Amino acid sequence: MGHDVFLFSAEDGRRAMQHRDLRARAAFSQRLLETFRQEHTRQPFDLVFAYLMDGMVEPGTLDEMRKTGAPTCNFSCNNAHQFDLVDEISPHFDYNLHSEKDAREKFLAIGVNALWWPMASNPKYFKPQDVPRTISVSFVGANYALRARYIAHLLENGVDAHAYGPGWTWGDLAPWRALAKRYWFIFRAATTLSPHVQYWASAKLAELDLRRSSSARFPTNLHPPVSDDELIALYSKSHISLGILEVYDRHDPSRAITRHLHLREFEAPMSGALYCTGYLDELAEHFELDKEILVYRNQYELLDKVRYYLAHPEEADKIRQAGHARALRDHTYQRRFETLFHTLGLEGR
Repeated sequence: MGHDVFLFSAEDGRRAMQHRDLRARAAFSQRLLETFRQEHTRQPFDLVFAYLMDGMVEPGTLDEMRKTGAPTCNFSCNNAHQFDLVDEISPHFDYNLHSEKDAREKFLAIGVNALWWPMASNPKYFKPQDVPRTISVSFVGANYALRARYIAHLLENGVDAHAYGPGWTWGDLAPWRALAKRYWFIFRAATTLSPHVQYWASAKLAELDLRRSSSARFPTNLHPPVSDDELIALYSKSHISLGILEVYDRHDPSRAITRHLHLREFEAPMSGALYCTGYLDELAEHFELDKEILVYRNQYELLDKVRYYLAHPEEADKIRQAGHARALRDHTYQRRFETLFHTLGLEGR
């Protein structure tokens, strides 16, 4: 877009967060602040755009950066079920960019500025490929929450669906480890006095058993993770690409199920996929539903729509093309930054 950008890697901060290492966090914070001051003296920043979480950087570092007058923004996603990752750090930014529209209320509840800044896609990388469509239905993503249930429902009803990602193949687990996990969940469910722990252990046991059963019954349909290039190619190789929106709050199956948009809601249409995902009101602000992307409200509607559009390829192509055109027009990161710069009054700088 013609802007000068200074990129500062946050990997050291991420490792500090993962290991809860206060010394590593302090060292990362010091390097960040020193580098920021040095570069700001050389050429003043118009904007600080960050992707940081609690435990990565000391809040005082962010406060010092704000004193220069350059507006500071922190982007976060998955706030529908992981707001606890940013609730402490958010008050130390001028603006908090959230990808899910409903997350605004969570930010306002802690008294900070919140801007809805949806995810998007980059057409330089995510684009249609001229390859044969050899896969009926595909889903790419880790196996958690209700994902295995949706895939199993399609497979049990004769749809040749394929899932790729961590946790789909039983072979991912060594036999002794799988057996140990199973008996651990049984033990926890049987011996705990806590209803919360009992429900959690029982749910984890059910997930493990479904994974084992699906792997045994449909071994050629469940696959390990794929590379980024393979992911993009799958959008073109598949007649229908699936999205599944459900997640457990904090990834805990004893907690409530919620829904939120993911990157694939934008990357799949940008890649020319016929995209079919769960219904969410927010989707209607990005696409014309069932004309640019397909939506379903439960596993039965998903099965009906998959069967219909596999049998009607001309109608499927119209939706595929309309979704791709909409993504190119409205859902690139250039569009997102243009909107952000306008909102912050930075146009023309």
